[in-house]
Amino acid sequence: GDLSGESQRSKQWYQRRVRGVKESGNTDPLGVADDGDGAETPTESVTEKELSDTEERTLITPQEKGMDLGDIEMGIEIHPSKPAAKQGLYKSKSASTKNLIENDELGAHYEAEKPEEKVVVAKVEEAPVNPDDVLVSDWWSKYYESLGMEPRLQRIFNQRKLPKIRLYERELEEYFDGFNDLMESYPIQRPDNEISDADDDSSSDEEDEDWEHRHRVGYFKGSLKVYSITEEMYEEGKESKETPQLLFSNLPTNSSVDVLVRVYVVAGIGLAALDFGGSADPYLELKCGKTQISDKNDYITKNLNPVFGRLFQIKAKLPRDSHCTIKVYDHDLIGANDLIGQTTVDLEDRYLSWRRASCGLSQQYIRSRGNKDRWRDFLKPVDILKRTCLLKGWVKPVFQRLSSGVLTLVVNGETFTLKKGAMQLGEEAKVDSRTEKQQLALQVLHELGAVPEHVETRTLYNDDCPGIPQGKLHMWVDIFPFGDQIPPPISIRPREPQKYTLRCIIYNTEDVILEDTNIMGEQMSDIYVKTYLEGRKKEAQETDVHFRSLTGEGNFNWRMSYDINFIIQENKMVQKKKGKFWHIEKAVKKVDPTFYIEVYDKDILSRDDLLGSTELDLTRLPAPSKTAEECTLEVYERDNHFSLFDRKKISGFWPVYSDVLGTRELTGKVEMELEILTEEEAVGRPAGVARNEPNTNPTLEPPNRPDTSFNWFTNPWKVFKVLVWRKYKWYILLTVIMILLILFLILMFYTAPEAINSAIWN
Repeated sequence: GDLSGESQRSKQWYQRRVRGVKESGNTDPLGVADDGDGAETPTESVTEKELSDTEERTLITPQEKGMDLGDIEMGIEIHPSKPAAKQGLYKSKSASTKNLIENDELGAHYEAEKPEEKVVVAKVEEAPVNPDDVLVSDWWSKYYESLGMEPRLQRIFNQRKLPKIRLYERELEEYFDGFNDLMESYPIQRPDNEISDADDDSSSDEEDEDWEHRHRVGYFKGSLKVYSITEEMYEEGKESKETPQLLFSNLPTNSSVDVLVRVYVVAGIGLAALDFGGSADPYLELKCGKTQISDKNDYITKNLNPVFGRLFQIKAKLPRDSHCTIKVYDHDLIGANDLIGQTTVDLEDRYLSWRRASCGLSQQYIRSRGNKDRWRDFLKPVDILKRTCLLKGWVKPVFQRLSSGVLTLVVNGETFTLKKGAMQLGEEAKVDSRTEKQQLALQVLHELGAVPEHVETRTLYNDDCPGIPQGKLHMWVDIFPFGDQIPPPISIRPREPQKYTLRCIIYNTEDVILEDTNIMGEQMSDIYVKTYLEGRKKEAQETDVHFRSLTGEGNFNWRMSYDINFIIQENKMVQKKKGKFWHIEKAVKKVDPTFYIEVYDKDILSRDDLLGSTELDLTRLPAPSKTAEECTLEVYERDNHFSLFDRKKISGFWPVYSDVLGTRELTGKVEMELEILTEEEAVGRPAGVARNEPNTNPTLEPPNRPDTSFNWFTNPWKVFKVLVWRKYKWYILLTVIMILLILFLILMFYTAPEAINSAIWN
């Protein structure tokens, strides 16, 4: 599901490997075949030439700086001359565990090695991507489905019968009796007379809330059982007819056990704010025995609900390192970092419990390589069920095939059959005969009360505020025996946003209300359009002004472009900006991809008037109207919505409205084109802003505006020509003629006496 960085190169390496081996006729490109019972073993199908062209890579190499889950990659060791024997346990295609952790005292984050191979390059036509496939492409889809906040995601999971995970609202121990089915924990406390004044300055220890904490020096773990004894059991000379039931059976070994502990921290919920301004910069710190890992270099800025997506892997020794503490700190640039809260997990209780709390059981047994839902325990369901029966003192489970062909499983005298519709299996689902036993055993384990694949909620506490929750963590813990059969980890790296470019072309406006009155008494508006994205109003872009629109029509042919970072699975834009002016670092925020369109009336001596606006959710875009006559406010009430990220391009008329009085009033219509492009598509199809070069995709011509559209401050002669001469030219001409005629008559009567006198006396 993660196609970024090393993971994408790993996928490309695998695809090239498949193409290259197919040309050689080999049907098993990675040298791994199935033994028919779910176990996968290396085979000798890889040729010597292929081995010479393939670099053998170890699993992962530890780095002391901290974890980066996006760089986790699985390598594969190919041994053509020594095929592994079939085993009932999970066979890992990883390298030896010695390569997993080289430093016993430091946990690590892991970086993958880059494959270097000679490969056959071939052209592959990309098939169209189903949007639903993208939504369920990674582990996070299971997490958000468990939150119950994504109806579309829940619909896809139910329709496709995909395995789900369960979100526990409290600590896992509260749902499974503290995992005390084998033994219980009793605190060991020092007597009062052995506590010095330096250790205890309280005058009333019994009334002190921290009395038990300050007196405790350790724990005793064990169980006490009481047997019912009868006299017949010990009567001399007679054989005992009854024996006490053996309650302590199949006890774990007394020797210590090396385990690999994986702590997955998904997210923080409602963390306590310790910074000025009501925020925090949280990061994680983990301690197990003598091993301590700090993630302070990867702190999250200004977030009380951070998405951590961190994986910690530590080698531990049970029972010595039975407690694992996860702490959340607030990072401070100046001074010591403050502890927000911490929680402690008892690893030993989970590891020894028959409920398989060491690794939650998935709803389905899936073996396919590369599947995010692939079985992730090193034991198969049948082997886990055998172990459960052994710990509970039951008879070994027995599979039986009835004459009708139905497979049954007898456990502790009870018969089970595979149920359709259960465990996310469809009513008409066909179970693979090779995995039918595993699926039935998995169903029985869930019915017995084994721990399912889950995310638990653990409350954080701080000794400075005893009894007061300081926030919560969504997390889970996996524990595996340290050996060569450790399955690969799950990638819970936070989703990285993809780069997109939103292009908006404003062509025209229609029927925009007229707010101003010109000197001739006509209604008009100086129209321009402004657009911006949610949270980015300071980056708003505007068209030029269509002056003196007398009909509400505006012509623009103006292109706008916005670069956005978008997580398509969550339908969220990712933005980095400072929350407050005094903040030094930018905080990462996820916002809805809302696109705002506003139509204004340009004013010179006063503030521009907002004539109408609209908000368009790019993931739920209302279908536009084809013509201005059909464009009404009913566009927003229809059910035909779509995502621009699926449609890619759309054009038409959208209405703008004013809701100053609480009710929407249609104030205009905007004809525009919206297009979303990936980063590669934007580079391949360049387009300049406005009508600047490169003016392509598409080419925008200057708008054909009427002669009345101009700025009258900079064109006074044009003002007279358009506004006065065009309307009153005949009146002006008649007035000029009358004035000239009057002047002629005046001059004539003024000079006539002298002319007459000169003519008479000449």
